[in-house]
Parts: sequence; structure tokens; C-alpha cells
Amino acid sequence: MGDTGNVHPGAAASDREMISAELVSRILDSLDGIVCVSDIHTNEILFANSYLKRIFGFDPTGRSCRELIHRCHGDGGSFCDNSRLIDKDGKPGGVLYREYQNHFNKKWYAAKAQVLEWTPGRYVRLEIALDITEQKRLQSFVKEARQQAENAMTTKNRFVALVAHDLKSPFVSILGMLKRILRKESFQYEVHRRFLENIINNGQRMLKMIDNLLDMDRLQTGKIKPEPCFFDLSEMVGEVFENFAHLAEVKELHLTNKIPAATEIFADRYLYFVVLNNLISNAVKFSFISGKIEVSCEADDTRVRLIVKDEGRGIPEKYLKDIFRPDVKTTSKGTSGETGSGLGLLFCQQIMKAHGGTITMESIEGKGATFYVELCSSCRLPGPDFWPPCVCTPVDK
Repeated sequence: MGDTGNVHPGAAASDREMISAELVSRILDSLDGIVCVSDIHTNEILFANSYLKRIFGFDPTGRSCRELIHRCHGDGGSFCDNSRLIDKDGKPGGVLYREYQNHFNKKWYAAKAQVLEWTPGRYVRLEIALDITEQKRLQSFVKEARQQAENAMTTKNRFVALVAHDLKSPFVSILGMLKRILRKESFQYEVHRRFLENIINNGQRMLKMIDNLLDMDRLQTGKIKPEPCFFDLSEMVGEVFENFAHLAEVKELHLTNKIPAATEIFADRYLYFVVLNNLISNAVKFSFISGKIEVSCEADDTRVRLIVKDEGRGIPEKYLKDIFRPDVKTTSKGTSGETGSGLGLLFCQQIMKAHGGTITMESIEGKGATFYVELCSSCRLPGPDFWPPCVCTPVDK
């Protein structure tokens, strides 16, 4: 046996380098993706893994990277431009990313290219491209499915709107005749009058639901567009409180307007009134006898937030995440048996989206609910030095 102690250190180091190079080569050959090393000056391919060789059907080593790999991708060689990967001193300076479809096997790849030091003083371009064909197929499938769902939703919404439109006219006529009977006729029995009043009240609720459906459709199709102006928010809260004064008196509710007088915001007055009216209507509906309803406002440099808080029944936890979803039924009767269409909060959400704002809520069952209506900071009255209001950026939840 030979004396291993006489092996030259340089030879041992060379052997280790050879083993290391072979190991790296085997690792790169095992990858399910393209690995290519090329000279940054001549574009000559110095290394191609087995995956790339299988695509070409031959070993491209020694051939031009620009000719074989990049020209067929239709990018004019821009991705193969090594000047974008090195700095002014000729040292590695950047990384390039792109997605492309290979013309040989028709697969999609996500590629990354960068410059590395191959040997002392010699720099090469390393390009690694991983197969993302299945990911692209899934993206295409999801996009198509989303488009089909949107088309189906649009068709459904248009159908609902058409039905609502056709229902409104006869409802208005029927209610008009019933109200005339109630005003003009005398009733032998008081119970008959109460029956008729009940029919009219339920008919008016149905008419309100029809109006909500029509308004939601007009908002979605752009037939209703926000026309913002400055208005007194505290004054508007007072108007809405007046609308519910009778119901609040029946339930002995305490309505508190904590918004300072002359607090002005910039929004569509009619649509914002609809939002506020719906929220206070819900607060009254779900409040217990002698409960409290409070409306306040917070503002800083980024937002203006209206807060409607009650101490009523609250919302069950299982409904919280679905409260603004049109496909989930979350409606329930009020504390005095009041009913609703379940469309109010959906309409409020669409109104706030049209303003570039949001509506959110938090609730503890049995302890009440709090709704937050937020607008961006441009929706406040500007100071003495007026500036044009900025465009609010829409927010999706």
C-alpha cells in the first residue's frame, strides 16, 4: 500500500475541488428547472444542467446563450443584456426577474438572472428558471371562475332590479288606495282599522325594500354617483333623530348627539344621510327599553370617523364575519318584534365604497353594537387656507 502521507497537499486540494464540482453539478442536474451559466462578455454557455439539455435535445455548452435561449422568447435579448447586471466597475450589481413561455416545450417559467464570480477575476451570468406552468393554469382558472361569478352576479342583480322595478308601481297604487280608504271610510269595529293600518305599514316596509334594491342597482351600475358637498354633520344627526323620535319615545330610548355643532364633512349629503339613517334605525330596532344610543365623531390627519353606538341586543358572534355579505342571511327581529329587509347594511357598504371609505362594526352579544363609518381626511372642511380636496383611494374589505 502506498504511503498517504506522501500525497502532495495541492493534489489533495485539487481532488476536493473536483469532488465538490461534481457534487454541485449533480445537485443542479436534479433540479426540475433550467440552470444556465454563461460568459458575461461572449454569452458563451459554460454550463447547462440536464433539464436544459432535455429541452434542446442536445448539450448547448459552448453555444451562444443569446442565440439559443433568449431570441426565441421575443424579448429582443433585453433579458440577456448583462449590462443591467453589473455596476460601473464591472462588478455584480443587480438581479433581473421575469416570467416567460418557452417556445420549445410551451411551459411557463419564472426566471432569475444575476452575475457571480466564476473564477478569480472572471464573472459569469447565472440564470435559474423554475417551471410555473401549473401555477399559471391555476391563475387562469381562478381568473375565469371569478369572471363567470361576476357575470352571474351581474345577471342576478339586473334580474332582481327589473323585478323590483315592476313591483314598485302596483305597490304604490295599492298603498295609495288603502291610505285613501283609511282616511275616508268609517269603521264599525276598531279592529278592522288596525288590520288596515297593519297592512299599510307592512306594505310601506316592502316598498322601502324595493327602493333599496333599486338604489343598490343604480349605485352598482353608476346611475347614482356621489355628488359631494360640505354639510353640517351634527345637524344631519339631529334630523335623523327627529325621524325616530316617536319610536325612541315608545321604547323610552335616550338619543345622544355628541358631535359638536358646525362639524362639517365633504360627502354626498343624500347618500350619507341614507347610511346614518340605516345605522340609527338598526340601533333603535335592537335597543332594549330605556337603552342609550350615542352618535359621535373622531378625526385626525388621515381619516374622519362617525361612530354609532348602542347598548342593545348586539350581534351573535357567528354572524359578525357575514354581516355585510349579501349571500348570507343575518337578519333578525328587533327587541319589540320589528322586522327588516336585511338590505340596509349592504347598501351602506356600497355607499361608503363609492366614497372611497369604509364601514365596519364590532359587537358583543347582549351588550350592544358599534358601527364605524370612515372617510379619508380630504372629506373634512379645510382650514382658512383652502386647498382642493384630494382624490380618496378606494378601500376593499
